[in-house]
Amino acid sequence: MEYPPIRLASKLWIDAHIRACFGKGLPAFVVHKGDVERGGVIIKVDRFDAGILVFERTTTFEGDTVWAKRGPDNGMNAQEAQQIIDKRLKFDSDCWVVEIEDMRSVYHLE
Repeated sequence: MEYPPIRLASKLWIDAHIRACFGKGLPAFVVHKGDVERGGVIIKVDRFDAGILVFERTTTFEGDTVWAKRGPDNGMNAQEAQQIIDKRLKFDSDCWVVEIEDMRSVYHLE
């Protein structure tokens, strides 16, 4: 018998990710709380002068979890990033939004 993959609760993943960011000297904060168990996750990486990156956790047709970059590869300004986030929250208010301050542009999703 084959069992479905175990999915980590959204809040548990976010709490662990925020701790890992702080451990690397990257302040991270929840700016919008979503569903504790199954909420989607958006990561906003503010690289200050280098622009903002927005990532969204999504699932492929094969059931794998991947991070999709939203917006331009070289980053965007705060207004453009907020428009992307607001559009997603309008569609799914159960989504979490985590903001990471990355002045040195060293953040990588793991």
